[in-house]
Amino acid sequence: MSLQILLGPQRPAPNLRQAVDSVDFDGPIVVITAGWRDSEGEIEELREDVGRPVEDLSLYQRAEEVFASEPDLRALKRERQDRLRELQGLYRIRLLPTLAAARRLMRAKADPDLLLLEQRAAISQIRALDRHHLRRIMAIHRDFDLRRSAMNIPLAMAQREEVHCMVKGAGLVLIAGGHVAVLLNRIRLFGLAGLLAQKPVIAWSAGAMALSERIVLFHQKAPQGKNDAEVLDVGLGVVRQRVLLPHARTRIDWGNRERLALFSRRFAPASCCTLDNGAMITLQDARVVLSARSFVLTRTGQKKALVSR
Repeated sequence: MSLQILLGPQRPAPNLRQAVDSVDFDGPIVVITAGWRDSEGEIEELREDVGRPVEDLSLYQRAEEVFASEPDLRALKRERQDRLRELQGLYRIRLLPTLAAARRLMRAKADPDLLLLEQRAAISQIRALDRHHLRRIMAIHRDFDLRRSAMNIPLAMAQREEVHCMVKGAGLVLIAGGHVAVLLNRIRLFGLAGLLAQKPVIAWSAGAMALSERIVLFHQKAPQGKNDAEVLDVGLGVVRQRVLLPHARTRIDWGNRERLALFSRRFAPASCCTLDNGAMITLQDARVVLSARSFVLTRTGQKKALVSR
């Protein structure tokens, strides 16, 4: 049985203990805090929130040790990150005018029969661009994995084996938030996606995002002005058909129905689910069995409570 519990940010009111207490598991609890980067391992407060012993997998520190001892692997990783950043810039060049055209059509006044088909076509163009971008990203990751597999990197293999043993022996895995790209890269480096799919997992904020099929960056209320949502990377694919939106209360302009309707329709048939402080979504075999304080965006740009099925 596959079980994932997705939470919002844990401050100011943590609900992690409630989530942990809802899971029937046998074995130690391990946590991934690689998204915290230099603060990884500082889990005293987290242990208090959980109320039980927790062991950090130290993926960020392990990766830094591997890169320090394996310069060829470090160089390959930097090459991949440079290519991903450059690709993101090229994607953005195409994305911005495509989104702008779609937004104009969402606001346009015209014959409904004519307008509806044009709106659908514009949204289809955005979806096609997002799919194309994800394929390019996946190709870069495949190239990295292929070239890495040809390397003799004993420390990396030893670290991976140790981490795998810890996850296999765990009864529950926690994944904290932080920097989503760093978190995702470290989980991917140690090849944990398959193991995480087989374990009860509780993840919050960016940790929840990492479990999804695609990482979508969004911030409609940024200090520098409204930003267009963009696909950043392929996720682990443990949680499917959901775009997860931490900090939605402060990052989404809820008064702009047209913008939200376009966002929802762009990522359909995936459900766009909010994850604010206090939210909890429990998935069992990909089905929502419990939901609290989480909302989904509708095709009309409204929000409705996410309910179990």
